[in-house]
Amino acid sequence: MTDIEIGGIYRAVAMDRDTPAALVLVTDFDEATQSLTVNLLSPDVEFGSSMDVLLSGGEIGRAYDLLAESDIFGYAWVVQLDRRLGGVDAQVLDALAALRDDEAVDRPVAGPPVVGRTDPRWSFKLEELKRLESLTADCTRELFDGERVASIDPNALRTPSTAAEIAAFEEFVVELVEGVERGTTRVPAWLVDMDDELVAAYRGVGLYNALRLLWKLADTTDAPAAPQLANASFEFFQEFQVEIAASAGHSSLWLLGRSTDIQGPIEARPARTRGGRLLQVSLVSASERVAQHREVYA
Repeated sequence: MTDIEIGGIYRAVAMDRDTPAALVLVTDFDEATQSLTVNLLSPDVEFGSSMDVLLSGGEIGRAYDLLAESDIFGYAWVVQLDRRLGGVDAQVLDALAALRDDEAVDRPVAGPPVVGRTDPRWSFKLEELKRLESLTADCTRELFDGERVASIDPNALRTPSTAAEIAAFEEFVVELVEGVERGTTRVPAWLVDMDDELVAAYRGVGLYNALRLLWKLADTTDAPAAPQLANASFEFFQEFQVEIAASAGHSSLWLLGRSTDIQGPIEARPARTRGGRLLQVSLVSASERVAQHREVYA
């Protein structure tokens, strides 16, 4: 999903298949990390408090009302958005921000304050927090951990056949060299260990020296144990990268690719492991230098 609407109401899915989806309101989008700030929405409007804004069905284009909870917010990956169901205007976004900062709002809140544990809305808020955390824990954890070192998109290693593809590949190699020097990119040795046929194809288009440069940059510290890699397709290589990232506890995978293969500076694509777990593959264009950093708030 590339068209993210700030103020959009979406159905958001969890990274694992066992956690129920939920309705969220997107309040911010960070392109550098391909992550979203979201507030939880609830149809249980009778539990509304002074920290919530009541959204009428007519206002949001739905047949039912929703609570927008200013105090229940977190961070999610772009690929967790399933579909858009409606939206709100800037006044609602301003009201939620004001409530979170304990400032005055220019529209009615959804109810009186929660005054103590005996208030049934206290337990409701705790359950709502757990509900959102089950959706946002993976993304939030990685954002707190900070920038990840990107690997390379296996599809970028296919043999260029046109002038545009050759230029894009050369651009890709230059950014790889600079990325390795900066410590932001690594070249897995097992990924550039090519068969004779592919090496010959690179010779045929005059890119053998570029290929030799990739070999010099190769990192041999994490050679995988899978014996079938020698005859694998590029699609298998990326699936293998997804499995490696997921087994290491990550919910995102950053890959540097050719600019001609990617829509925009970064393109987030969904992938699933063999066990069905969702993972965000963020393809970074070689024509862009993007920092994977975002300031997050607990």
